[in-house]
Amino acid sequence: MTTIASERDIYDAYDTGTPTNRMKWVWILGLGGVFFEAYAGAALATGLDPLKRQLDLSTTQVSLITSSYMLVAVLLCPFAGAYSDRFGRIRVIILAKIIACASMILALTAPNFELLLTSRVLLGVAWAMDFGVVLAYIAEFLRRQDQPKLSRWQGVWYVATTSNLLVGLIIFQFHVGDSIWRYLMGTAAVLAAALAVLQIALLPESPRWLASRGRFTDAVVALQTVYKVDAVAGRDRPIGSQAPDGPGKDTGRASPKQLFQRPLLGRTVLSTVSFGAQALQYYAIGWFLPVIALQLFGESFQAATLGAIVFNAVGIIGGFSAAAIYQRFGIRPSVQVGFAACAGILIVFGIGFDHLPLWAAIVLPAAFILFHSALAAPGGAAFSALAYPSSLRGFGMGLSTTACNIGAFIGLFAFPYLQESFGDGGAILVTAAVPLLGFIVVSAIRWDPENELGDPERDNLTAVAH
Repeated sequence: MTTIASERDIYDAYDTGTPTNRMKWVWILGLGGVFFEAYAGAALATGLDPLKRQLDLSTTQVSLITSSYMLVAVLLCPFAGAYSDRFGRIRVIILAKIIACASMILALTAPNFELLLTSRVLLGVAWAMDFGVVLAYIAEFLRRQDQPKLSRWQGVWYVATTSNLLVGLIIFQFHVGDSIWRYLMGTAAVLAAALAVLQIALLPESPRWLASRGRFTDAVVALQTVYKVDAVAGRDRPIGSQAPDGPGKDTGRASPKQLFQRPLLGRTVLSTVSFGAQALQYYAIGWFLPVIALQLFGESFQAATLGAIVFNAVGIIGGFSAAAIYQRFGIRPSVQVGFAACAGILIVFGIGFDHLPLWAAIVLPAAFILFHSALAAPGGAAFSALAYPSSLRGFGMGLSTTACNIGAFIGLFAFPYLQESFGDGGAILVTAAVPLLGFIVVSAIRWDPENELGDPERDNLTAVAH
């Protein structure tokens, strides 16, 4: 019989229990949030040209439409994470789906630029509330042996973007013309509504978050919903009192400032730099993928879409391979190799860009996506979600997600200027500095979550973690 009187007791109980069927729904509906975020983003990208024609948008307006949600997310992610630390994960996750559904409905009915921009701002709010929080939520249900499986989010991301492309192809067959983007937004609205209903019905609150708030009775109920374990609750602790886990673990005294102090400073640098670097390198080089697809498959909507699906298929393979790779070699060493490989590929691609045969122009970007999705990209989220105690995890994940959004924004907007200044090959070569930076940081900060998280000494905020 296990007595639950701290967050660490919940974590230890995971390793003695067996997952129930409800745990499958934590995975499905948790990663369903990641699926929606990727699908909603791809929905606009897939129908961008028809959208531009139908609403007669200028280049500046298109730029605002495509980037506004990301800018809003940059500003709100830390606040959304902190809100989830205070009020719970589920409340934030479900509210995000409701806001996202409203944003999609507003978008599909938008008659002009102003209302469409408003819908994108709402989507940014939903993104900020959902993406980082849902990964933190899933992480708080994982046994030590299952932590590398958090990398599944990367494979789900590519499945979502590919699904949107396929849905776009199907809708195109009905000759909807330039309104195709409205139908894509409609499918995203249906997806958000379905997820909200299912998450309300099937997702329990995080047992670790409940325990961190001193709500041990509720924590045991949530624990036994997802794990078959014999446990009883200790006395519920008033919020703000000292927790048995040690200094800083109680909800009343935990402060976001601790993320920038020892022992958590190293973890914060590691998670934010790696998450931001993977986004920057992906969104910068992703600029070239449609161009290559058009060269290979032609310039029609169907041909270009099929070409993009081919490259996304590589991402699906890499993304779902990450868990096994991380399980075998560890998260940090795998991310090291991923960043190093991406840097090497970009250096070769950049130097030889103007002289590459067609097969190399295909293989090098495909290899980049493979190493990115299988090794480099999933690690940033894993570091962020596993680095902190529950009382700080939401804010920490929000901070890392902000770095991810900033990286994506820089990648999208800086790369065209690099092209103008240095040419295509030079721009790719300069971008190689990003994975090199990621490699250096991951090599220098030697924190391995699967080796240390849950250790009573190392998991305490007073222990040295880097």
